[in-house]
Amino acid sequence: MRKIRNDETGAALVMVLWIIVLLVLLGTILSAQLLTTTKQMKRQEESAIETDIMNMATVYVSAYIKQNAGTDSVKEEELSTLVNNVPKSINIDGYDASLTPKLQLDQNQIELTVNVRINEKESSEIKYIPISK
Repeated sequence: MRKIRNDETGAALVMVLWIIVLLVLLGTILSAQLLTTTKQMKRQEESAIETDIMNMATVYVSAYIKQNAGTDSVKEEELSTLVNNVPKSINIDGYDASLTPKLQLDQNQIELTVNVRINEKESSEIKYIPISK
């Protein structure tokens, strides 16, 4: 009896090994992409929180001065005292912001330096609040 010769012996094993290698490569690429996207989203979220806190701190100081200045025109000495009495630290949504206001009468504005610490990263920004006379 004659033996049937099969030229495809072992081809299935090689094919399965190639498919496994391909799946491992695709899985590695996808997981690296997922990690990169996660880090990028975290940075964007921290940046948005930082911007919001800076803006809220500016609104807070502006409202504090308007609320405590009264409706009459404020004298320079009273305004200077009021700016010096602005709280040096406030808590906004669980984040601490330190405030350093400086009165600039020659430019009719208050220079406000806001320092915020988010996840061990500290950032600082200077805002200007106009003084209405």
